[in-house]
Amino acid sequence: MSPSPKTSENHSDSDSNQGSDGLVGPFRAEGGWKNQPRNSISHKQKKLFYMWLLDNTRFPFPTENERLAYLDVDHVSEKQFKYWFANIRCRQFTKHRDSEGNLYFAPNAKFYESCIRMGLAIPHAIPADVRRVMKQPRKYSMRRL
Repeated sequence: MSPSPKTSENHSDSDSNQGSDGLVGPFRAEGGWKNQPRNSISHKQKKLFYMWLLDNTRFPFPTENERLAYLDVDHVSEKQFKYWFANIRCRQFTKHRDSEGNLYFAPNAKFYESCIRMGLAIPHAIPADVRRVMKQPRKYSMRRL
């Protein structure tokens, strides 16, 4: 059996992902997780998604046709789309059941705060119990230092 090829730094090719601590893979004891670029959703995409959510607050699950139409906006991957909507439903909506046991969703304060931050007009009245817990929008001032 021939020896494995060596790189110029005297490490074999299989050790190229090994840190100085001896761990292999994306986790390093000394520096935590390797920095990997995040493919975040653009402002334009978020604004479109929030506009759709404003019209579909009781059941925030896009249909197959709606999903396919939104995937074309700035080339959102299907995985990004599904994860974004799942995270928003989890963080910014509350699950409820009506008297017949049917599931429906109600937006919480974070959802309305996000819509306001995006500059979207909210087409319906925000419930009083949600309005009470909403944070007031920040007022930015230009101060001289």
